[in-house]
Amino acid sequence: MLDPALEADGIGRSAFSEALAADWAARHADIADQLKGASVLVVGAAGTIGAATVRQLLPFGPAKLELVDIDENGLARLARDIRSRGDGSAIGFNALDFAGWPGLALAEAAGPFDLVLNFAAVKHVRSEKNLFTLLHMIDVNVVRQQRFAAHLAGRGLARRHFVVSTDKAADPASFMGATKLLLEAAVFAEADWPSPPRVSAARFANVAYSSGSLLESYRQRFAAGQALAAPRDTKRYFIAARDAARICLLAQLICPTRRIAIPRFEPASGAVELADTAAAFLKHNGREAVFVTTPEEAAELLAQPGPGYPVLLTPRDTAGEKEIEVFRGAGEGAEALGLTALEGVIPASIDPTRLKAALAELGRLTSGRSNATPEALATVIQDVLPGFRHIAGEARLDDRI
Repeated sequence: MLDPALEADGIGRSAFSEALAADWAARHADIADQLKGASVLVVGAAGTIGAATVRQLLPFGPAKLELVDIDENGLARLARDIRSRGDGSAIGFNALDFAGWPGLALAEAAGPFDLVLNFAAVKHVRSEKNLFTLLHMIDVNVVRQQRFAAHLAGRGLARRHFVVSTDKAADPASFMGATKLLLEAAVFAEADWPSPPRVSAARFANVAYSSGSLLESYRQRFAAGQALAAPRDTKRYFIAARDAARICLLAQLICPTRRIAIPRFEPASGAVELADTAAAFLKHNGREAVFVTTPEEAAELLAQPGPGYPVLLTPRDTAGEKEIEVFRGAGEGAEALGLTALEGVIPASIDPTRLKAALAELGRLTSGRSNATPEALATVIQDVLPGFRHIAGEARLDDRI
């Protein structure tokens, strides 16, 4: 059960976190040998997972670290935090689009790199809300990722290239999940150069209290005296940001090329109801959850004195929502990685000709040189990913509290 009282990051101990800690300890010396004196590029470094990974790898003593993110404020916060910790490493903080010309030029000028860690993504299913945000999602998650991977491979700029995927890439029910599955395929396809980088990925669970997450909203809403909200009958797995970072560093070290690391969770006990996470948060803050079904009930309860605090339960009826996460999809194989907490996924076979054609068409549709529609985008994706089954929904997360 999630217990925000146990650790500062809001995640209690679990069988998975303990297994991952054991794997991290067992492979610590190997990671140290790999990273000490290494040249590392981190893309999306200011995000929750990217920043946590930077903090995890700094103690290993890389010789050079280039950090890239379009969020210049987040990058400034990360720079202040790192320098306040007294770290004097050679670090570049670069507010850039990783796949725009300046970002590609930086990679070439500062490379080659022993390791490239890529966390850049549009990660919210809510970005499917209209054609324009959907086009942006496909551009960032697929088109630019393929361009960046081709740049690294074609110019020999990386010995290893690691990308973060998502559980939603397994049997995708949303455009976001489909773009992440295409990301994996596009990046892996670039490993066909004469001297390609070793390419790997990871899918994992929700990172608790990550930027923009439901759990982060608990803190924000509680501080503002607003009702909390959670979808009913929906279970999720949660991990700490530190553990997400360790998964990434273990995966890029252990995974054979073109493999995806996924967590081993016990389905019966590992997932928690989202409503229960709200109740646990409130208990930790000295309040008692009272579940309501309308905003009016929530407002009425907020106006009353007492320990009760409203949690608005909403239906699970928005696009792309699954009842629970899965990490390995239909047609994907399993492979041991020699770890207790993680196993490998062998991707399902994708026709390279269809993939190349789909990537080219998505590049055209996102370039502004065509009259793109959601239906046209879905058709292109389904041609290369026949298993993509979009779960439609009239409701939008942006319309709810």
